[in-house]
Amino acid sequence: MSDEAGDGHAFGTAAPYETVTRADFERALRHLNLTDLELRDAIMQLGARVVTLIDELTRRVDGVEPEPAPPGTPAIAAEHTVEAAVAANLPETLAAVRAADARGRWRVSLDVGGSKYEAEPSTPPCDEVLHLCQARCCSFDFALSTEDLDEGVIRWDYGQPYLIRQRASDRYCVHNDPATQRCTVHHHRPRTCRVYDCTNDPRVWIDFARRVPAPMEAALIQPQHAPESGFELMDRVRARAAAVTAERGAMANSWADPGPRRGPPPPRRG
Repeated sequence: MSDEAGDGHAFGTAAPYETVTRADFERALRHLNLTDLELRDAIMQLGARVVTLIDELTRRVDGVEPEPAPPGTPAIAAEHTVEAAVAANLPETLAAVRAADARGRWRVSLDVGGSKYEAEPSTPPCDEVLHLCQARCCSFDFALSTEDLDEGVIRWDYGQPYLIRQRASDRYCVHNDPATQRCTVHHHRPRTCRVYDCTNDPRVWIDFARRVPAPMEAALIQPQHAPESGFELMDRVRARAAAVTAERGAMANSWADPGPRRGPPPPRRG
């Protein structure tokens, strides 16, 4: 039986110079970014293993080991000890890498806060104060979640995955209407937008109760947080690991084509 449709078209083919859809392009980018994440994590695991092995060998060479391994089994005993300690050292290694980063970011950022549709939204009086604050929270950068990426509505910066996409002209989110300063994708807005409360943010207000806005220049300043403790860093490392696992699962269960699609017939030989 012929493998082409009766009208001369084939299913699933594409012209060599056919335009790539945004969905297909972003799917390819997500694969590359996930590969980068997995390679980075593999390197970090190797680093944690080296650190642990050095510690274990130092203990043995210095005679600190209280109960040396039985004769003839030092390598096996060391291997078991190292394997048991790597799981604890890996989050510390990842936390140290993140703490050393100039902006406190990962190379690939993912929101780790859970589903946006299950988040408890904040309730600032936006309609009342919009003319004062000029929606400057829409100029802040933040990471999107796998949920946002799967929906395909909220745009992200291809050069800084997966930060919210912003305009060069005014640094505002691309979904912000410059005329009204309102969000045009409010129903699909990311979790960060849903839970954010501007009332105590010095980038927005000098005194919220008195409705005294901060200078617009203050919005350009990234939030200054106190240095994270080791415990907080470890929590973020674990949360990031969960977010990466979710992204890996989303990619593994995605398909390039949602359904049958007719294309041109393949070129004939000769």
